[in-house]
Amino acid sequence: MRFSKAFTLIEVLLSIVIMAILAQATYQIISGVITADSAIEENSSRFVEMQKAFSVMDRDFSQAVPRQFRYSGTSAKAVIEYGENKYQSEGAGISFVAGGSLNPGALLPRGETVRIWYRLKDKELQRATYPFPDTVVGYEPEFESIFNDVTSFRISFYKSGGWVRDWQNKQILPGGIKIEIETEDYGKIEKTIYVIAGEH
Repeated sequence: MRFSKAFTLIEVLLSIVIMAILAQATYQIISGVITADSAIEENSSRFVEMQKAFSVMDRDFSQAVPRQFRYSGTSAKAVIEYGENKYQSEGAGISFVAGGSLNPGALLPRGETVRIWYRLKDKELQRATYPFPDTVVGYEPEFESIFNDVTSFRISFYKSGGWVRDWQNKQILPGGIKIEIETEDYGKIEKTIYVIAGEH
């Protein structure tokens, strides 16, 4: 009887140890699943943010129109303004006029073309719009972030079968725009956009 009781106690202890091991393994599996699920959700949200940003840029640049604009009452004599550090950008800065804004019967307080700006500021790719192609004295564009954690923003222009970094002839639009962005998580990303009204 004494041997039987001692054996039963060992069995109980072994059972407790086995249950503890199984519980620890189960916890690690569940914790791993939760961590993986959170990472997938975060990456999915980030990817959607990137898709939206490139979709907006595709729409803006593809619908660029060769319309000279006035800034603070004076004509810029250009249809596109571009340069490094332009508009206080920490990379490329660009401004142009885009069409495609519907205004049936001119009922809304704006035209059917808008002025658009892009720049990189504080690791944010920022975009600004103005409801008319010409700005007024004292007006400063209000930039909004469309994509964050961006470390580099560059633009190339399609000309004569090749790509150039600077667009010298600002009286016409390029046939294409290549957007080059670098982010902390995705690295280098490129997007080529066909400019409908550009020189091909």
